[in-house]
Amino acid sequence: MSTSWSEIPTDLLYSLLSKLSIPDLFRSAAVCSNWSAVVDKLRRSPGDQRPQIPWLVPEGQFLIDGDCNSQNNYNFFSLSEGRVYDIPSPATRLLKTVAGSSHGWLITVRKVSVQLLNPITQVHINLPSTPTVGGRHLEAVKAVLSSDPSGGGDYSVVLEFYSCSMRKKFLFFVNAGDEKWTMITGGGYHDDIVFHKGKLYAVTRCEEHAKVMVAAYDLIKMDSTPTWTPVVALSDFIWAFDVVSYFLCTSSDDLLLTRIIMNELENYINKLEVWKVDTEKCVVNTMNNLGEYTLFLSAASSLCIDTSSLPDLKSNFIYISIDLYDIGISDNLIYSMEDETFTSLSLPPLSSPRRLRRSALSSTKLQRPVLVWFAPSIGLHADPM
Repeated sequence: MSTSWSEIPTDLLYSLLSKLSIPDLFRSAAVCSNWSAVVDKLRRSPGDQRPQIPWLVPEGQFLIDGDCNSQNNYNFFSLSEGRVYDIPSPATRLLKTVAGSSHGWLITVRKVSVQLLNPITQVHINLPSTPTVGGRHLEAVKAVLSSDPSGGGDYSVVLEFYSCSMRKKFLFFVNAGDEKWTMITGGGYHDDIVFHKGKLYAVTRCEEHAKVMVAAYDLIKMDSTPTWTPVVALSDFIWAFDVVSYFLCTSSDDLLLTRIIMNELENYINKLEVWKVDTEKCVVNTMNNLGEYTLFLSAASSLCIDTSSLPDLKSNFIYISIDLYDIGISDNLIYSMEDETFTSLSLPPLSSPRRLRRSALSSTKLQRPVLVWFAPSIGLHADPM
């Protein structure tokens, strides 16, 4: 006796659909009304969905394939499918700069406006306007989100800003429902920031003492302006013409620190190191194997993905998107922790070269766009806006 696909028991169908990628979930919802209802139920329980293989999105998309982006679409590259998706932005007629991504959301900035945007569900949340320091406007550099706002609970957003006139970086944060940003003092120049187990962690370099410091900020217990607490320090001695980049990312249990050393003259990576930061014992342990995890690193976002439920994604690899426009280094690479080898990550033209801001080391020039890793989420917002 044959059985229609629409008659599959709901519990079994729910279990099967929870293992699909987001594009396949949307395709499944179009099969019939029963499948659509199961997909809708799954969207309301984002914790039941499998992890998603990250996509790449340019931080700014003013030109796409040489033409003005008049369609107001965000341009995404799906790593697992090897194809580009154009997804419209519902929030504004003018695309914003992507300052970061966390928990399936993009943190976007345009002039003084800041928004959280889930491009898959088309939900956006307006945040307070960007702060000023001494009456000076600030440029958003990087942003991180503490938790998924889809659950309807509390969350925090941290933005790192840069003042061109002061040549200085600043950290600000805002909690859900706040009407203004609060400055986070201490720490100076930060290479990267990430939330881990309720605290904000930052990695910063002290050039005077040739040290790199990982520090923690407690944004929950603070009763005044929060300051940093040093966790661990590492030696930061490098040779002339070496360029060092630090990345922080977090799994469910561990805080990971990655250091990439590149040769400025020959444009190649000299060394890549990964450490597990023990925040309780205040030590770091070298990692030669990531186990079931794979890392995705870029200037605007760093992700640690559990591959145990993702047969299409190999474990123990590091995907790197580097764009150091000051010295003209731009590349997308895949590093094997097992073989200690690099291969090139082939990408389609996500957007055309555009004119970037003038740096202190070079004149204004055309370069490829900075790319941001983004793990999409189909979860519905608890209180749609």
